[in-house]
Amino acid sequence: MRTHTRTALAAATALTLALTAACSTDDADGAVTTTTADTAASTATITFDDGWAKATDSEMSGVFGTITNTGDTDLHLTGVDSDLGGSTELHETVPGASGMMMQEREEGFVIPAGGELVLAPGGNHIMLMELARPITTGQQITLTLEFDGAEQDVTVSARDFRGGEEEYVGGGHGGATADTDAGGMNHDG
Repeated sequence: MRTHTRTALAAATALTLALTAACSTDDADGAVTTTTADTAASTATITFDDGWAKATDSEMSGVFGTITNTGDTDLHLTGVDSDLGGSTELHETVPGASGMMMQEREEGFVIPAGGELVLAPGGNHIMLMELARPITTGQQITLTLEFDGAEQDVTVSARDFRGGEEEYVGGGHGGATADTDAGGMNHDG
């Protein structure tokens, strides 16, 4: 048991060092790439490609893109914070009574070493809720990705997007109330 604890602590420490030593760049295509200061010594490198948020005048919006783990250690995305205030959740797509539905994924997502997490409209995504102000097209939004004790900032740009009226399993997000007949509620994802 002690060996497992030491191994887990060593992995968490290595991840923390790798992610806190990182910096981001934004290329002409809008891809945000995050790399460590010393890639050869790093066990984890994160890229967040084609990251974007839905421009909206409502209290909720979704964030999409592809988070890639190019490191040699699995990463556990446990949460996200944003510079917009309000609250954020990680959402997954699940089968529901009337088709595919969205719900909070409280345990987060594991991004395997060399793997990726695709965040897409109608699929898994980051939900921004209880927004006090609209998100406008072209607006830059800073997100803090949380990985088991380590954090990494990325920036995404807001885009105009029509669609994403998925049904939500749960209740009380963004001031909306649950629709008991439908078993959920709609949100712009």
